[in-house]
Amino acid sequence: MSFYEELYRVRDEYNKFQRLERDYSTYSGSQVVTIFKTLLENYEGEEYNVLINDLNQLIALPSDKNSKSLKLKIGNLYNGDTFYKSMDLVLIFPYKIDKYINISSFQSDMQINYLEDFFTSLVEYRYSKDLSSIKDDKVVDILNEYIDTKKDDIISYQEQKKKCLAGYIELKKEEKIKDLFNVDKYALINEVKDFINENYDTNLEIFCDVNEGRQYSDNQYYYLDYYRTIGLKDNDNIIFKIKELSYTAKDDEDAYRPIFRYIESECIDRNINVYYLESLMKELSIKYPMLDDYFDGLDEKYREFLNENCGTLDSKKLKKVLFKSKSANN
Repeated sequence: MSFYEELYRVRDEYNKFQRLERDYSTYSGSQVVTIFKTLLENYEGEEYNVLINDLNQLIALPSDKNSKSLKLKIGNLYNGDTFYKSMDLVLIFPYKIDKYINISSFQSDMQINYLEDFFTSLVEYRYSKDLSSIKDDKVVDILNEYIDTKKDDIISYQEQKKKCLAGYIELKKEEKIKDLFNVDKYALINEVKDFINENYDTNLEIFCDVNEGRQYSDNQYYYLDYYRTIGLKDNDNIIFKIKELSYTAKDDEDAYRPIFRYIESECIDRNINVYYLESLMKELSIKYPMLDDYFDGLDEKYREFLNENCGTLDSKKLKKVLFKSKSANN
């Protein structure tokens, strides 16, 4: 057999299996709805609303609007990619379902393949029985049998989901706690300076530079942005700095020559998140390792403060607890 004869034979064989795949991957609309609803409710452990909408998309959503369980929207009419509806016939390929699953963050590390597994096993079954069409009651029987044989897998899946959800809730709780720990950045940097000077043979100083930035206008005013760079320096060597948009000044556009002036008291981003500043100071912590202990101490004091005040933040009280020196007037 020549090369091209062999090529055409393989191509014809491949095309034949592609046609068979389409035949054995075709269902009625009601069958698809039944399959997805049954699988989702058994594995996710809650009620689902499943339908094929006017755009011929299969939509599967938890009945509980507050649920964090996975959601599905499958289907692009006419492209035959995954979901194709013609009359009451639906074509769906098992190995392409996963890309349409919209999962919550807490499930991102879970293996969610039960939908693909079921449709794959159903195609294999239909192929073995040469069933280019399948009746509703047969689909239900196969579904029930599949669910019955997968009881252990379902229990394992739900336990993993519960564990992941609990971890996710704790993570979000922790993120919320950390997000609230915002303090005056100048006071905090001043504390860092004092801590390093007390524990190392150095004499760091705080520095602050103000520079004019972008100038622009609208139909009424001229604007000028002022940028402020603050940080720490060792003699003339800058060892840490943060650049911020400190203030936007404006003046009447009708003025012959706009006169801007920097108003320090009206700076717009005075506060900073303590954990964010800690991350910015990682390189500084390498040079001064005890700085990690300082931030650990701040974290401990902050959490004690939250516990003592039932989770209520009072910035003035918190400042007194955390800072022993006064805010820097930079």
